[in-house]
Amino acid sequence: MLYIALALFVGLPAKQAPNRIALPSGVVGVSFGTAQRYKDTGGKDMCGIAQPLADPPVFGRDVLELSYGVQLEPGAVKSASTQVIAPAEQGYLQRTPCNSFAPVKGGFSQTLLGSTIARLDKKPMQSGAYILRITVDGQTADVPFTIR
Repeated sequence: MLYIALALFVGLPAKQAPNRIALPSGVVGVSFGTAQRYKDTGGKDMCGIAQPLADPPVFGRDVLELSYGVQLEPGAVKSASTQVIAPAEQGYLQRTPCNSFAPVKGGFSQTLLGSTIARLDKKPMQSGAYILRITVDGQTADVPFTIR
């Protein structure tokens, strides 16, 4: 079931960040889009990006929320985090995590680090240039995206 959820979140083959951006070792790809939320057979909340945006990722005007997923190489990453850097006038964004883990001998390995972000007041997000900052095992990369 976990692999089905992971496949749904990743959607079609992962959209790589533009070639000019060097992703940290252990990052397989980055996807942006709109998450669809559902419950698995056990009632656990799940989410997935069924239709990832093309590169460079551009969200339309009046978008209320957006999602990203950073696909990690199983068993290769010890620590990973993400941060969305928004234009100053955007204000605070609410973040709902959507992470996946795959079973491995001796424990669990994180294979997907993702979130859905939205404004607290439920209004459309501010137009402008945003950055998804990815930090994996001490290496950092900034992946830009835009809201029209």
